[in-house]
Amino acid sequence: MGYVLRDDTITAICTPPGVSAVGVIRVSGPDSVDVVSHIFRSHSGQDISKKKRGMYYGNIVEKDGNILDDVIVLVMKSPHSYTGEDVVEIHAHGNMLILRSIIELLLERGVRIAEPGEFTKRAFLNGKVDLTQAEAVLDQIIAKTKKSLALSRELREGHLSKKIYEYSEHIKTILAWVEAVIDFPEEEIPDKLWQQSLTQLCEILANMEQLLATSERGKILREGVIVSIAGKPNVGKSSLFNALLQENRAIVSPYPGTTRDHIEEYISLGGVPVRLIDTAGLREVSEPVEKEGIERAWKTIENAYVILLVTDATCINHDDIRLYKAIKENTSKTIMFIVNKIDLNENPKIPTLISENIKPLIFTSAKTGLGIDKLEKELISVLLGDSEISEDIMLSHEHQKESLLRAKKCIENCVQQKNLLPDLIAFELREALHALGEITGETATEELLDIIFSSFCIGK
Repeated sequence: MGYVLRDDTITAICTPPGVSAVGVIRVSGPDSVDVVSHIFRSHSGQDISKKKRGMYYGNIVEKDGNILDDVIVLVMKSPHSYTGEDVVEIHAHGNMLILRSIIELLLERGVRIAEPGEFTKRAFLNGKVDLTQAEAVLDQIIAKTKKSLALSRELREGHLSKKIYEYSEHIKTILAWVEAVIDFPEEEIPDKLWQQSLTQLCEILANMEQLLATSERGKILREGVIVSIAGKPNVGKSSLFNALLQENRAIVSPYPGTTRDHIEEYISLGGVPVRLIDTAGLREVSEPVEKEGIERAWKTIENAYVILLVTDATCINHDDIRLYKAIKENTSKTIMFIVNKIDLNENPKIPTLISENIKPLIFTSAKTGLGIDKLEKELISVLLGDSEISEDIMLSHEHQKESLLRAKKCIENCVQQKNLLPDLIAFELREALHALGEITGETATEELLDIIFSSFCIGK
């Protein structure tokens, strides 16, 4: 891997900014216990620098001897800590002035502020977690739905790592046999043994394909998707937005142009974090403020994963067709056609261009709630497919998918190319192992690690 582990001591506030009952400061590194012992006075008189581990109640004391705060200090000695180093956590009152003052006392004694994700990076480099588990820590922090949280928990527990290690062990066994052929060419190797190896490689390929098939779902569960509600003015976009949210978030009015800028909220659909965006009504205008809102609406449509194109059941006309064509020209994303206000017209006439090109058509009444359940089910089907999420192992990061694809390609080269020389087979198998090692972190580059851990918050 070639990444150098720093041997200095770091600190950061681990709790979010703001006022709270408790704020936590973490200190990790060889001098963590000694440094904290110089600013902490235990009420029982115990010297934490002489203790292996424990929880202690006392005061943080400033240089002039004044008490800064009453705190609880947790001491965790290497290797029995999150980072694998000596770690001290200071649990103080959640006042940012107090927490920053404690940080200043630590910095005066040679401790430095941790970089984003550095605590977890040290845990990884010290062998406490592999790369998939380290990434799952961030996934747990940012999870917006129960299913995305469950996915991150499965990764944190090492389920993906176990699968990758299984691939690697099987490949290593075959590689050892191939290298024996290279080293001892005079020995006759039974054809049956090579056929068994081919069968095993084919089984690995099939298993890899199944895992790769989870990557889109895993990414959607982790990152969520944008669903944009678009359409002409006064077709009920804001009412539909409120109906999906099950609350009155957007202003509803019979006057065109009420929504001048987009409004957004997160909802969970089938466990998927959906960023639902209500946009301004799309029409030709000259008024500057509404025109700006319409331009933003088009940008939102371009970035959306799914577009809910809403029309009014009482007046579907050529403007809806022109709008559908315009959206179709600007994006290749899925367009769902929503015929709203069905309570006012139960049998609307749908233009042939729309009825023949968009399936299914969804009929709703945002006012009465009619058809909203069906809309949600159809939207979940578009996001996740027809089956429920049942896999306990998923790829959720793009680099994992890319590495597994490269490993799969190397194995395919071994299987598909007949009469491949043993040296070339060995090369392909080593490349496959290297690609798999990028997923667990064994062969990850310094650049990749920096990219991954820089996305963490500073206190983690």
